[in-house]
Amino acid sequence: MTTWREDQEQLPSMISAEDVTERQRLADLKDFRKYMVETGSVQCLVKMYKHAVKHEMRLDNPNLVTQFLAGYTDGNPDAKEIRQLQRENATLEEYNRVMELQVEELEGQIEQQKRFNLAKLIWKLICQDSDQEDMSLDEFYMRMCGNEVEPSTNEVLVDLLRPEFYKDTDQATGARISQDDFAKIVDDLPGSLLSWLQQELMPRLESVEPGEAPFQKELMKAIVDSDLLPHDTFLLAEAVQLDEHLVELLEALSKGPKEAPPAAIAEEEEE
Repeated sequence: MTTWREDQEQLPSMISAEDVTERQRLADLKDFRKYMVETGSVQCLVKMYKHAVKHEMRLDNPNLVTQFLAGYTDGNPDAKEIRQLQRENATLEEYNRVMELQVEELEGQIEQQKRFNLAKLIWKLICQDSDQEDMSLDEFYMRMCGNEVEPSTNEVLVDLLRPEFYKDTDQATGARISQDDFAKIVDDLPGSLLSWLQQELMPRLESVEPGEAPFQKELMKAIVDSDLLPHDTFLLAEAVQLDEHLVELLEALSKGPKEAPPAAIAEEEEE
């Protein structure tokens, strides 16, 4: 029978906690190195460093690692699937771009059709539902502002308010505009003037009696209220102003529709 001391001598020597911790650290490090090699991480890091030396010499790029890893697939067991998904994603992005262009084109066509319908309706109201296909600019001005003769002067005083182009009645009478021309001009008008056509001019045209100009009453009232009659009518152009949007429309009509660019130029613009 052995003694306690003999049993103690047969036991292995005690290992310190520091030694146990160090052995575990070395074992973990060995396993980590093995993992890094087996998963291709070492190869990935080497390629990343090569990429940084070749393409990324900036030291202030905090996204270097994430940008590189985002496109790195070597050694990844899912690399084939990743590349396939990347190709599909690129195809879908291109398809989306094409669809966006088609949507923009369709929206443009819809907006153009709305403008055409608006121009057609305004023309119909101005012509009082007749089948009139064209009119002179002088006639258009009269349809807007009237041609009422003021009794005390025996003159059509709204003619004194005409924009520059319309002051020459021969010129305004000789210049004619068709329904198609009117639609083209409306199509090129800025958005603010289009809004005025819809919200101001159309309600006026719809509310007046047949043969009555939509701006005639208020213009004649402003002329009478100016206290310039009957002797100082030469000052009316300064005292009474046409609606600024009406002037803008009249000036657009005097310039006529824009000419379409030559085919070669139109193709270059589309490209």
